[in-house]
Amino acid sequence: MNRLRVGVVADDITGANDIGICFASGGYRGAVFPQELIQDKDLQEEACGLDVVIIDTDSRFDDSKTAADKVARATQMLKKLSCDRYFNKTCSVFRGNIGAEFDSMQDVLGVPSSMVILGFPKNGRTTVDGIHYVYGVRLEDSQFRSDPIHPMELSYLPDILAKQSDRSVGLVTWKDLDQGVLYVKAKKDRLKKEGCAYVLFDIRSQDDLALVAEAVAGEKNICGSSAIGEFLPGVYHRMQAEHARMSGGQVLLVAGSLTDQSRAQTAHIRSLGWPVFELDSRAVFDRESQREAERQLIQKAVAAMTESGHAMICSQQDAGKVAEAREHGGHLGFSWQEVGRLISGSLSHAAEEILRQTNCRNLVVAGGDTSAAVTRQLGIYRMEIGREIEPGVPFMRGKCRLGMLNLVLKSGSFGSGAFLEKAAVSTVNGG
Repeated sequence: MNRLRVGVVADDITGANDIGICFASGGYRGAVFPQELIQDKDLQEEACGLDVVIIDTDSRFDDSKTAADKVARATQMLKKLSCDRYFNKTCSVFRGNIGAEFDSMQDVLGVPSSMVILGFPKNGRTTVDGIHYVYGVRLEDSQFRSDPIHPMELSYLPDILAKQSDRSVGLVTWKDLDQGVLYVKAKKDRLKKEGCAYVLFDIRSQDDLALVAEAVAGEKNICGSSAIGEFLPGVYHRMQAEHARMSGGQVLLVAGSLTDQSRAQTAHIRSLGWPVFELDSRAVFDRESQREAERQLIQKAVAAMTESGHAMICSQQDAGKVAEAREHGGHLGFSWQEVGRLISGSLSHAAEEILRQTNCRNLVVAGGDTSAAVTRQLGIYRMEIGREIEPGVPFMRGKCRLGMLNLVLKSGSFGSGAFLEKAAVSTVNGG
């Protein structure tokens, strides 16, 4: 799996935006496309570089057949994008053509079972024992009972779904959630084996959403409100990192850029728990201290890669330390450009030695000057361009003194917050 891409079908424009926000907050780049304004070919072009592709069918107030047809067409369009996960975004109180749309997406995807999570605690929507509440009031007693188009006269979600679909529904209750994620996964899998087309989850709180996200992240199709989308990106990130580690490959990340984008990308790598080691910038002005700083960087990174399979080396990120190094270099007669070249040189020298000692052949570099320094240091004389990971940044196969490299060189100002992780996974998996 080179990059996890999510395809979303939403039944109205505000809901489409809502789930887009959830994924964007997790570092996923997404966009909304009104179905009536986008054609299949155009979507394939416009979706380039996107992690989340959201099609708004505007089907909530259609008749059930029209809604099902719209969802089928939208899902077919998303399938052509080779999405890894799919999401049928609905109203958080089940208004609309719920059953028809769920069934339609299932049929196009060819999946026997979908996960249904409707709870949205931040907006007062909770589910307990399958009964849906709006700010503590049963759905049938809330303001939505008098909805002029879709009056909600029931509160038990399996019954609401059963009125629109003849497919079986299983329920994972709060009592199951309180047993922990392993128990929930086992319950979910058992319900699937029993033939439940829809596995519906109780949700009382944000903690419940986080747990359910862990339990369902491996499922191909999820249905319901956008709330679960707040937690899925983080779980997907960890799954991708684990996938990279379990695939048996090693990867080294090198970052010399101090742009806002590269800082955010480095922070994301730290958030994953990956080992990150900073070069002492003040050490680069004296050759002896520079060599010692490089030696320590190499030693730490090699140990980390031996244990976990991946590591990152980078320039110091703290603004105060950066300013201190710049000032110190200035007192010694170095321009800022010369300071930058010294730092890139140390990082590139350390990178070569780390690759040599670990026999790692997967490399990701962030920063234009650092990329140039690493290219020179390794003697990379041929770079074959592969697929585009994100706009302007391809996977490459490089030839150098060490042999063949899986390689990504990134401009400091390019890429989403999760780009370095995506690039690492891409190199480990050969593109």
